[in-house]
Amino acid sequence: MTTLNIKEEDIPRLDDKVAIITGTWGSSGIGLAAARIFQARGAHVHVLDLHPIDEDFDCHCSPWPAAAAAADKGRNKADDAATAPPRGTMTYRHCDVADWTSLRQAFADIGHVDIAVANAGVSQDGDFFAEALDESELLAEPRYAVIDVNLRAVLNFIKLSVGVFRRQQQQGKGGGAIVLTSSATAYAPELSLPVYSAVKLAVVGLVRALRPAVQQLCGATINSVAPAATVSKLLPPELAGPIVAAGAPVSTAHHVGLAVAYSATARQARQVERYGRESEVQAREASRWNGRVILTLGDRWTELEESVAELRPQWMGEWNAEMTAFQQALTDSRPAAGSNGVVRAEA
Repeated sequence: MTTLNIKEEDIPRLDDKVAIITGTWGSSGIGLAAARIFQARGAHVHVLDLHPIDEDFDCHCSPWPAAAAAADKGRNKADDAATAPPRGTMTYRHCDVADWTSLRQAFADIGHVDIAVANAGVSQDGDFFAEALDESELLAEPRYAVIDVNLRAVLNFIKLSVGVFRRQQQQGKGGGAIVLTSSATAYAPELSLPVYSAVKLAVVGLVRALRPAVQQLCGATINSVAPAATVSKLLPPELAGPIVAAGAPVSTAHHVGLAVAYSATARQARQVERYGRESEVQAREASRWNGRVILTLGDRWTELEESVAELRPQWMGEWNAEMTAFQQALTDSRPAAGSNGVVRAEA
């Protein structure tokens, strides 16, 4: 477990970089917060959503005292930034992320992309295991919006992003960055949201499975942010109040947005873990932030995946960990360690 201290100034200048962010509920909350941060650093941001951007949404709002105190500092910086000319731009585009044609067209129209953030998501719709009947009085098939939006659409988003990054790499341009919004429920599932929690764990699984593959495919990185309770249109302050009253933390959208921006731009002292035919020397090389998940809880940021990897011999068993790593090496089609053919995430 690595505790992070992310500051506004940790996000580098992104002049003329292009970011795509899928949003939810009128582009408010985490997606809007991340978009504003990217814009403030100079990026041209395209927000894809079914509803227009909610310019009045306060990304620094939280009823939790510690988050509110941190938010006041952030709000002051935002006020200062508001009086200065905007460095970048923010453009809304109507898009149904669960519709392949709509999402594909959005990528085609935007063209060049440097940062791709799959943030759109929906909550679980009622009791998945309730026995509702259809018009024939037979057990009705449940609705799968939580899977269609939170997983299938994310896979489509990744596929389109990799395609763009691969074409740009062939043109000699630097690798891109993919960031996925997961959830704290991926690591601590909630009884009332079993399907949602499972799908968000699948998003973390994508990061784990794709952290070497995306580098190989297009020289890009892939990371995730796992927010716990966060003020948004899905969780407005009046609903977050009882959570805080019970003693639990609630993050501001800006707090999570910083984690998103950091995940797309940061560097790491070493990889999360050695994979396949890679050598330990390669695993310890400094590179772009890749294959990591930042938990946002209250006013804290914690990177989780390196600790999960380090402790694998304990929770999986030493022999099991050794043999599965050996199997990974056998199926790793990349050049052997020491070869110049191993693709790294490009600067």
